[in-house]
Amino acid sequence: MNNLPVPPTEEELHAYVDGALDASRRAEVEAYLASHPDVAGQVARWRRDVDFLRTELAGTVTRPPQPRLDPAAVRRRLRARSRVRMAAAAAFFLAIGAGGLSGWQLRSMNLAPAPMADAVEAYRVFATDRNRPVEMGAENVDHLQQWLSNRLGTSVSFPDLRSEGFDLLGGRLLATAEGPAALIFYQDRDGERVSLYIRPNKHYSEGTRGTRNDGGLLAKYWYRRGYGYAVVAKASDPRIEELEAALQLGS
Repeated sequence: MNNLPVPPTEEELHAYVDGALDASRRAEVEAYLASHPDVAGQVARWRRDVDFLRTELAGTVTRPPQPRLDPAAVRRRLRARSRVRMAAAAAFFLAIGAGGLSGWQLRSMNLAPAPMADAVEAYRVFATDRNRPVEMGAENVDHLQQWLSNRLGTSVSFPDLRSEGFDLLGGRLLATAEGPAALIFYQDRDGERVSLYIRPNKHYSEGTRGTRNDGGLLAKYWYRRGYGYAVVAKASDPRIEELEAALQLGS
């Protein structure tokens, strides 16, 4: 004959902590806990919580009854909140999974990158460098122009922007997924800088042009004869339109 105690439900365990079980069932629960120390430990923690709450509320006898502060009610609310959190977490991971699948689907479509996003990032990295924004300065402009032209495989020229208040600062060579890129900086008397960025074009059709506004920077870009060009400056600079027109003439 099997005389082992019947395992109590969670509700019965909470009732045991609250002293709400009849004597017979209480004895069975105690017998079960005696042989299951892990469950007994959990019950002991619940009891300590109950004792703490009762101690905290001991000085409030003059107040009207507060059903929401009953230890059993508090635990029930905590359990309900836990179930809500678990449901929310499950929904979150399902959404992440669906998003990941969509991301792989988009990646498989081989979408072209955002137009001239690398031009904006190049400006962001080097325009604020007050020590070495360029590899080669404007004092050797002929050599710089020939060096960048040879690397890019197309003629690179430096339009004169002095009428717009900018002097040639110099340039540098960068590597991109599309091939070598030239980054050329101009600077005005206040130290504000504008860049001309040139690299091969493998994604956009001839004549495509547009504007990117990214984190306080403005890029005017166009594609011509197999290359992409971008003028990048601070979005607040009112001279960007004139600079774009002048630099397009030289491309």
